[in-house]
Amino acid sequence: MNNKAGTAQAGVAYITWQLARRDWEVLPASETQKRSTLLKVTKEGISSPFLIQSRAFSSQAAVSLGTDITGADGLPFDWMAITINVRSETPTCFLLNRQDVIERMKQDPNGSFYWVDPPRYIDQQFRARWDALDSVITT
Repeated sequence: MNNKAGTAQAGVAYITWQLARRDWEVLPASETQKRSTLLKVTKEGISSPFLIQSRAFSSQAAVSLGTDITGADGLPFDWMAITINVRSETPTCFLLNRQDVIERMKQDPNGSFYWVDPPRYIDQQFRARWDALDSVITT
């Protein structure tokens, strides 16, 4: 496994562990080509599953969102979990909902490429925000 794939898988494992210990059920989202990092999450009492995009890095890094993002409908997830230092003893995760990502993303002035820079997501309000997932509408 190459370094990039290993880092991505470490991020998925970390997110899955954090969610499972809070009684969330986590499965790969098979509807997408990025199924290795897009997770379907559900819990008893939650009306429908939601999607978390896991992005993991060895250190601080910009998070690529791809091209042609047109508002909330252009992002294929409900939440994004950005984990930095994922291969260390002290990984740090930042959880942003779709609106948080939209408000912080930047666009290449000469193209349609979008990303979120570390200064825009490394914020205490997003750090280890696992309890915010409980605000998902329940049945």
